[in-house]
Amino acid sequence: MARHSVFKREADSVVSLQANLVRNWSAQQQDIFEWFSRPALRTINTGTGALGVPLHLIVRARAGTGKTTIIIEGVNRAPESSIWVCAFNKAIATVLNSRITNPAAEATTIHAKGFAAIRRQWPYLRVAEGSVRGEYLTDTVCAKDTPKPIRRLITLLHTKAREICPTGATPEVLTRLALFFNLEPDEGWERYPLEYVVQLAHAAMAQAAHEVPPRHVGIDFADMIYLPLVHNLLSPEYDLVVVDEAQDMTRAQLTIAQRLCKGRICLVGDDKQAIYGFRMADSGSLDRLKTELGAAELPLTITYRCARSIVRRAQVLVPDIQAAEGNPEGTIDSCDYQELLELAQPGQFILSRLNAPLVSITLQLLKRKKRARMAGRDIGTGIQAVLKKLNINDSTSITAVLTRLEEWESKMVTRYLSHGQPDLVDRCRDQASMIRALAKEAEDVPDLVNRIDWLFVDDPEAGQIMCSSVHKAKGLEAERVYILQESLYRRGVTQEEQNIDYVATTRAKRHMTLVTGVPGLAQQL
Repeated sequence: MARHSVFKREADSVVSLQANLVRNWSAQQQDIFEWFSRPALRTINTGTGALGVPLHLIVRARAGTGKTTIIIEGVNRAPESSIWVCAFNKAIATVLNSRITNPAAEATTIHAKGFAAIRRQWPYLRVAEGSVRGEYLTDTVCAKDTPKPIRRLITLLHTKAREICPTGATPEVLTRLALFFNLEPDEGWERYPLEYVVQLAHAAMAQAAHEVPPRHVGIDFADMIYLPLVHNLLSPEYDLVVVDEAQDMTRAQLTIAQRLCKGRICLVGDDKQAIYGFRMADSGSLDRLKTELGAAELPLTITYRCARSIVRRAQVLVPDIQAAEGNPEGTIDSCDYQELLELAQPGQFILSRLNAPLVSITLQLLKRKKRARMAGRDIGTGIQAVLKKLNINDSTSITAVLTRLEEWESKMVTRYLSHGQPDLVDRCRDQASMIRALAKEAEDVPDLVNRIDWLFVDDPEAGQIMCSSVHKAKGLEAERVYILQESLYRRGVTQEEQNIDYVATTRAKRHMTLVTGVPGLAQQL
């Protein structure tokens, strides 16, 4: 049987939403369509008076407001002869292309445009297999006797940096990336400290910036962002550029979008859903580019997803979000941990700021014969990497694993605090707690590894309860969502924590349940 997800992403809800809206566009939507329809400086009626709109536009679109539908409808009305819709990933680009009817428009990712620019400059270049390109750059800067494990760290670090921060990769930024992606040398490599890895990674980036990639080596995925910027390969190409999910793009990605625009640009996003700062997303991009471009701003604040009671809770965090007229009242209630285990049903979400409590909950649900999985195969990969650092093998006892885990956690927390990285302290403790929860159920190390491999998935099947971090659930929705209330606000009332609360709240369509009394959470508050 083919696998499919029971959990809708916003882009997948376009058809049903469009059917509801197409004959009854709101005043907000009509204002946005007016901008798309007329590519000249003009005046439109915003409902509160006339507004002179400059060439460029910022659309601040709140959760569940149908921004994908509005982008598609706006692009279909645009008169320009060349239009590019910048999609956050290939899946979204596919959805957009299947529903955009304007023959002048195309939707692709930033990487696709970067690759096209590279091929125009160097038509003979191909995408290298695996890490060939990264290893080539590392070899150009490393001494011949540099050990393979250190070379591997250098390769991974400059590859990440070339894609994430191509024009701002200072040693300090590279150090932060190395810590975040666990690319620091293990114990026993005293001759090759983290500073050495950072220094050589920085040198490898400089090498890539000053040479033409050799034909026999090719390029990699990171080069599709890096090379167009450092070699200045981009020129204005499109009369209209539309950027979706602008708050999740890095500054480098947004720079590429701007350089490809020779006319108007429209950036669509929700600054209150900016929760990827740790990945170096340009979370302040909407406000920054509004000022830089002298852009107008139009709101998209009426949510068609969330019930009225859920919207009222969201308004505490984001006052301008509104419920559509036909939205039901919905339900907000609460339960404790034991009630959660009894109440949760397939097709529902259980969301947490942290992953560790979700591991225990998922295991408890499975013991009750309920189908449940955890979202995020990369989370499982991350804790597998931690196990590797503990230098264990199939014969290592679970007791020894837990002892080494405690030592690793203490060492890493000290290191992250010394670098002023509290978010990495949270992740370290979360990973350690996940391993402990799984180890309690495992008979031995092979069983522990198998449980990790099985438990974490990228796309849960229909008929399962999805246990997910708030970050992994972004862009998803479900009829009923349980939120582990004590997992929120781990560092106090900051904008990031409020954004996480808002994203969690707005995943629920009709029923939101706040869960308290989860073992291990209340004690950490």
